[in-house]
Amino acid sequence: SKEEVLSRARYLALQKEMPPDKIRSLINAIKAAYEDPWFKEHIRKKPVRGVMVYSSGEGGFVVKYMKGDGLVSFNNGCQTGRIFLSSWSAGAIIGGAATWAVGLAMDLEKESHFGGNYTGKLLGATAADETAPAALYLISQKESWATHELYILVSSRGLTADAGGTRLKITPDW
Repeated sequence: SKEEVLSRARYLALQKEMPPDKIRSLINAIKAAYEDPWFKEHIRKKPVRGVMVYSSGEGGFVVKYMKGDGLVSFNNGCQTGRIFLSSWSAGAIIGGAATWAVGLAMDLEKESHFGGNYTGKLLGATAADETAPAALYLISQKESWATHELYILVSSRGLTADAGGTRLKITPDW
């Protein structure tokens, strides 16, 4: 439920020791997502089965690299599993930023299916401490079982502009 997602995201962000302003920003972004008609319809078909939070650093020109770590919690499963993330993005991309994010794992059949490679489009901008509202919508690239999706909301600090494709790799620490 929306309340469970908000509660779990807040708990994980506190465990990750995210800055209070970034926690507020991400919680507000989740609330706004639940009001969006596209998101409402999407989670009706593909419910949220896991919540993750992470912090990362990124930078580059044309090609951008990101590296970070975080925590994940699954419905009826692991509650604070550690994860490591890395990505590369290519396109009309420039700059660098520190990033804090919350992600929702949608349509995830089993906890063991989480992780690996995810791909999608990247569109966003950050100037100083302000992040333009945007979400990443990524699809799992595993072939041996049904794919699942990640809906990631981001709050950043830095100077960056991104429009292109991205590939995110998540490595669970279990």
